[in-house]
Amino acid sequence: MSGPTSHATLSYTTESGVARARFARPAERNSVTEEVLDDLGDVIRAVQADPQLRTLILAGDGDAFSVGLDGELLARAYADGEYLEHLLTRLAATFLSLESLEVPVIAQVGGAALGAGFELALACDLIVIAEQAQIGDGQLAAGAVPGGGASIRLPRLVGVQRARELIYSGRLLDGVEAAELGLALRAVPSTELDAAVAELAASFAGKPRLALATAKRQINRGLGVDTPTGLELERRELLRYAREAGDGLPRAAREWA
Repeated sequence: MSGPTSHATLSYTTESGVARARFARPAERNSVTEEVLDDLGDVIRAVQADPQLRTLILAGDGDAFSVGLDGELLARAYADGEYLEHLLTRLAATFLSLESLEVPVIAQVGGAALGAGFELALACDLIVIAEQAQIGDGQLAAGAVPGGGASIRLPRLVGVQRARELIYSGRLLDGVEAAELGLALRAVPSTELDAAVAELAASFAGKPRLALATAKRQINRGLGVDTPTGLELERRELLRYAREAGDGLPRAAREWA
């Protein structure tokens, strides 16, 4: 196990193929600043560069996963159009880099995941949530609108009408309802959250990284396309996998291919 890597806003460790990043600003409820984006970007690059890793877990200290953009940051952004554009561009780039990371990313939501914090969770492959946690966009309740991907990613998870209702109303969900709607993979009591996430991460840890990366691309690139296009994308990714794996391709898969 590696010791915690020093970042100002989060901790980072790796063990047995699993990377863990935990936001460490509990007094600010892990709100997002440019420094947080810097540190998260460092983590994403570190995971991408380490061939021993098979998954990344994102979590938050205290009573929040992340409550979204820092208040001072928001005030500056809404007072300065150029800075708002810069900030939205950074958010989009960071969340896209997380979404395209070669390994599965698990959002461990033990408390509030709101606004940009919610959008960060949506950019992860899987969400495991505590039953009493609150999660949702919530921005229209404050007269704001999504800017970090909620209007795009949420309909893909819960359907268009449900996404409209949640975004228009600003309503927040508890963990149980989030799981029932398919927004989260599962909801568990808070005392069981660490174990549930660890078990899920361990189920990926023994898999070939190239296979995980390929399957993730197949799924992500197939979203929103018609079936024939999706099937062709899947086929191309499998052929790419076979070429890149070479002698490392499992025997059964090699015989099938």
